[in-house]
Amino acid sequence: MSTSAHSGKEDLAFVANYYKAMVIPRTPDDFVVAERFRHGLTDDEIRAGIAAFREFLYMLFDKLAADKDAIDVETGKKYELYGDIGAQGNGKICNCFPVFIDLALMLFSLGTHGKLEIGLENKLVVRGGDLFTVICPVTEKYHSFIKMRGARKAELRRLLSDLGLRFHGADFFGEVDFAKTGVFSITSDRNGFFPVGLKLIAEATANNRDYIKIENLFDSAFLRCDFYPLANATPKKHAVKITEYANGQPPQVRKWIGEIDALLTGSGCTVTNNLSCESIYTKPKLKNRMGMVCKIYMDITGCFITPGVNHFANPNNIAGMLPDSIANLVKAKAERECGWCAHSRRLAQCKPGCPFKFTRQGVEYEKCRYAEFRIPLDDAENRKWVRKWIEMELECAGQL
Repeated sequence: MSTSAHSGKEDLAFVANYYKAMVIPRTPDDFVVAERFRHGLTDDEIRAGIAAFREFLYMLFDKLAADKDAIDVETGKKYELYGDIGAQGNGKICNCFPVFIDLALMLFSLGTHGKLEIGLENKLVVRGGDLFTVICPVTEKYHSFIKMRGARKAELRRLLSDLGLRFHGADFFGEVDFAKTGVFSITSDRNGFFPVGLKLIAEATANNRDYIKIENLFDSAFLRCDFYPLANATPKKHAVKITEYANGQPPQVRKWIGEIDALLTGSGCTVTNNLSCESIYTKPKLKNRMGMVCKIYMDITGCFITPGVNHFANPNNIAGMLPDSIANLVKAKAERECGWCAHSRRLAQCKPGCPFKFTRQGVEYEKCRYAEFRIPLDDAENRKWVRKWIEMELECAGQL
């Protein structure tokens, strides 16, 4: 279910349904886990663990949606999809609905510090003192499971208990002194392979390079059941499959994303991702924005694209063809604005080769290619014109 049509009230249920849509729906049949993450498990046990965690996330988001009038009520009243509370998109959710980061932090901490015991009842065994070992100094300076208020721990404990999780040997209903807590264990009444899945997905989340702080990966990895990093023996840069990440968007946008991804990759473009929900398609052997064919950005607010501008050097470029609704987005930042190029708004300070020009209705505009403009993809007419724009970029590079 997509929330991106923006229908109905934008409350905790709205956000929970978006998170549910973002969960990676299946594990490929040929997916192989690196030896360091196998824990002596068979392939079937690993797949059962990942599936169990996926099903847990579905239940969790359904539970949050059902309990929307009882969780983060006061802060949730401030939530507006395009409002001014904190950052835009996913970043704003943390401010208004901290239950998501609190749950992710609690589960991730337990999964990371816990040791798997496989038997008649699979369990994750945790030593209380180990929870004081910092996993991510940057995140845990501000968000810490150890320092979480007792009332919040109890609230999360009740919520997780309703989903079948059992904590043996630690009373999360009150203030927990983990310094005095010995060994406790976690099992599930709903699915015996949940402890396996929790351990594996916690390890997969941590097996990403250059994440700055682990909190950045809760939305894009942990709460999506992102198992892909388990295939890597050593950490690699975080990446997403755009066709899976598009599951949070309306069906017509998902279909378009799948088609444009096939067009771009089939034309020889490479794709890189970052933690800002961006996928950047570039032409081979061309660096930085000079090689960019397009950049696609998506989050709970919708899906947007910034096409490349190399073909604007040709007289027959798309600038004169565009409808005003799109052309105005480009023109709005076209005059004397430079973005990342020189961290300045003086176009004269652009790097060589950076500025580009285009003429529309007899007026010439000059623009820094680093000055972002985003075209929303929820409109069918926009998608039609953007596809033509991308095709012209590919033709300019001799790739189509």
